[in-house]
Amino acid sequence: MIMILKRLAIFLLMNALVFTLTYSLYYSYNKIKHKELEEYIRVNLYHIFDNLELVSSFYANAETVTLDCGLHYINNVGVYTPKKGDVKALSKGVDSLSKNLKDLIGDELWSLGIIDNNKSKTNTIYFSPLRVTHIQIFLNSDFDFFNHILNTEKLPSTYEESLEYGLFRQTEAYKESFNHQYVRSIYYPIYIDRKLQALLLLDVKSSLYQAWTENFNDKQFTVFTTEKPVNSELLNKIVLPYTKNDHLSVYINNDLLWKYSLLFSLILTLVIGYISNSLNFVINLYQKDNMTQCIRRDIIEPKLRKKMLNHQAILMVDIDRFKSINDNYGHDYGDQVITTVAEILKDNIRKADKCIRWGGEEFMLILNIKDAQVVKNKAEQLRSAIEQQSALDMKITASIGVAIAEQNCFSQVLERADMALYHAKNNGRNQVVFL
Repeated sequence: MIMILKRLAIFLLMNALVFTLTYSLYYSYNKIKHKELEEYIRVNLYHIFDNLELVSSFYANAETVTLDCGLHYINNVGVYTPKKGDVKALSKGVDSLSKNLKDLIGDELWSLGIIDNNKSKTNTIYFSPLRVTHIQIFLNSDFDFFNHILNTEKLPSTYEESLEYGLFRQTEAYKESFNHQYVRSIYYPIYIDRKLQALLLLDVKSSLYQAWTENFNDKQFTVFTTEKPVNSELLNKIVLPYTKNDHLSVYINNDLLWKYSLLFSLILTLVIGYISNSLNFVINLYQKDNMTQCIRRDIIEPKLRKKMLNHQAILMVDIDRFKSINDNYGHDYGDQVITTVAEILKDNIRKADKCIRWGGEEFMLILNIKDAQVVKNKAEQLRSAIEQQSALDMKITASIGVAIAEQNCFSQVLERADMALYHAKNNGRNQVVFL
């Protein structure tokens, strides 16, 4: 239980450190990326403007057709003519432009229209798609929609004014009548031979900039928003082109920043833990003897030779009459004897202690015990456990030599433990000798 709590504490501490680092780096990353978002929005807007400017060309070259008074639906475009007569055949061009804009704007495209500037104060109007608002306009046949927009939005009425102030106008977000959809309108006056002939009207949902921001977030793994959440930080105000000083506020969504940082830190902590455990497994695999899974002598001895042992005990354990076992029962059975003894030794010592395969049938135990009597008792317990094992169908015994270190170098303690083992062997085997 203590070990589990210790591992949990280490995991939580590591995760806290990784989260702090992740959050700081992710926040800095978003701060750097917000300039790219601003450029991304501007580029998308100018792509829209570039497409709208193509209208002048197909408007100037459009043929005329004769239509009766009323509402017509041609090439997916609603066309309203206030009276019978010749009108420009713009529906195909409007439909094509609408599809091109759909690729740029997607579902944020609300409507696209062209309002022809008739001298009679009634307008031929083309809309794609046709919406309730447009039908309400058509029903009021005396309404001069063209000049109403021109005056309300203060659009340039002459070509010279358009050169000075710019052709495009982009409105602030507003709610449309009848359908209550919040939209922004983009107007583009169409001049032919420097005379204002028509007005292009593009309505986009007010959520367009948020949709672009979310698309940018998906591509760049950022957490920007243009719709202010409760927990947020204002980064920048982007001045929107062709507006009356309208701007777009860009925020960092702190809730998402925390969420993604925590998620990433948890994953990273687990990955680090997995890699660490895998490395430890590989290292342990390399350091341990294949047969017994005890520490290999050639790995640990050079380190031990350089160490001072302080209040530690060395136990040298040697299987009695092992050569006779090999000769009488074969090497495979001898390997089983070695493996059985190794398991007994490992099962009866603590995790902090070391079990080393020192030779063919010889093992070294390094125990973190300084009390001599406790060491003797432990050695006797190990000897008895080997003698009483039931895994093999024969009785085996082992001799154990013990030495305790008090600020001694490893070689000195090993020499005493070897001497103790020698006495245990010479005095009849299957016993513990302490020096």
